[in-house]
Amino acid sequence: MFTDLNYFIPPRRDFLKRALFLFLLISFSNSVLSVEKYFDRNQLPQLSQEILDESQFLYSKEVIDRILIMPVQTQRVLGLRIAEKKWLLADDYRPLVIDKDNYLIDGHHRLDGLTELKIEKVRVLRVNATIEEVIEAFEEHRDFTPTYEPEKE
Repeated sequence: MFTDLNYFIPPRRDFLKRALFLFLLISFSNSVLSVEKYFDRNQLPQLSQEILDESQFLYSKEVIDRILIMPVQTQRVLGLRIAEKKWLLADDYRPLVIDKDNYLIDGHHRLDGLTELKIEKVRVLRVNATIEEVIEAFEEHRDFTPTYEPEKE
């Protein structure tokens, strides 16, 4: 019977080294690859399905988990506070517009209301392009309404 326990330690140590290396690699790549994006509200186009229909971009209508949507602006327009939320609860809102990577292009106020109401599944139009490509292509649909920066809760 073989009783030398040191015989089994090197493979285990090698496995732990590899597991640690893999963990560090994944952690580093997630932090580098999942870049947070930020745009001022006046940089983002105000889009609708009709505008997308007349463009060169393909899009799909989807229902996705709200938590997957990544907002890219913090500014809000005065007077657009979601006070009356019945239309969100009745699913009677214009779909949010997201890019192919789930970055929110249009619908930050609606997303605020959906989040406040804890509505988990939301309707979106997913444009088959990056947010940067959409911003460049729809420059004429930007809105320069004055904004404010809400206080953080």
